[in-house]
Amino acid sequence: MPVRRIVVISHTYLDPTRRGKLRALAARDLDVTVGVPQRWAASPLGSPLEASWERQGGVETFPIPARRHGDPATVQFGRRELRSLLRDKRPDLVQVEEEPLFPAAAQVVRAARRAGIPTVLFTQDTAERTSSLFQRWRRRRTLQRVRGVIAGSESAAERVRRERADIAVTVLPQLGVAVPTTPEHAYHEGLAIGFVGRLVPEKGLDTLLEALAENRGERWQLTIVGEGPEREPLERVASEQRLAARIRWTGALPPEGIARLWSALDVLVLPSRKLSGWTEPVAQVLMEAMAHEVAVVGTDSGVIPEVIGDAGVIVQPGEPRSLAAALRRLAPAALRRPLIQAARARVMQRYSNDAVAEATMRFWGEILK
Repeated sequence: MPVRRIVVISHTYLDPTRRGKLRALAARDLDVTVGVPQRWAASPLGSPLEASWERQGGVETFPIPARRHGDPATVQFGRRELRSLLRDKRPDLVQVEEEPLFPAAAQVVRAARRAGIPTVLFTQDTAERTSSLFQRWRRRRTLQRVRGVIAGSESAAERVRRERADIAVTVLPQLGVAVPTTPEHAYHEGLAIGFVGRLVPEKGLDTLLEALAENRGERWQLTIVGEGPEREPLERVASEQRLAARIRWTGALPPEGIARLWSALDVLVLPSRKLSGWTEPVAQVLMEAMAHEVAVVGTDSGVIPEVIGDAGVIVQPGEPRSLAAALRRLAPAALRRPLIQAARARVMQRYSNDAVAEATMRFWGEILK
């Protein structure tokens, strides 16, 4: 059965810059509608996001009234509006990109089943959460009702297979990346290193600072993009290690700010830890860096080695000396060149918006035969 009309439902696509995969699907002659919460309070202090109906790049955005908006773990869509969306669009398939533990996923899958529409679920959850018996039951029941699952990593796929051995599962990122035709780079005096992410313990930024203290005699500079509760302690560490003059803290940046960042970097480091119940579930920033010909260094945590493959450097989490040695090896531009060429080719083949759209459509075709 060919797929002609598709409805994708996820709070992720409130941000139009994240709809590259959807636009790539629409470019393949699909009728693509994305359902998003009508209102989303990203933080208690920030202004809520308001979604409105629009059609851009072949993708129709349909805002759905929602309760408990702002937290993916609690948000619930208006039942009547959700049913109306499915009835009016009559899609061949519904793809819900919310975790099966969450009420929104169960709600969408249930509504699609009542309408006789097959569903596909996206999950990137790799660890057993501390959850109630009811939540665990809801996850199992949701998985039992879907036709297939797209997992964000091999670990997430293995968890799904343990819970439902007969289901079709494929491994794909939720979001693709735009690959520039000709990446631009500025000249840097010394190695220009970057970190992009939340400033929280699990991201391991303190390990990177310790590694750079080991390399104090080398020529380097560090740009840290992101905010979080660990910023002040990390700034103190940088001062105590006499690194502060060589570090730029930008705070959080909007998508256009991140896009301008790549030309200022030679290497991006994602030094995530392995913690009890947590490993790195998403490595979108690595894909973007690789697409822009920025060399990447990551730890053996969660999805990171899967994304990097043989097109970057993998070190063990929490080992600053290994990370320091890796950065020293990447200092000469000539030694980075083969890695960044391999990384760009890997992204184009696996992680570009077009590549993710093509793989998604193949999976749909397989499960609807």
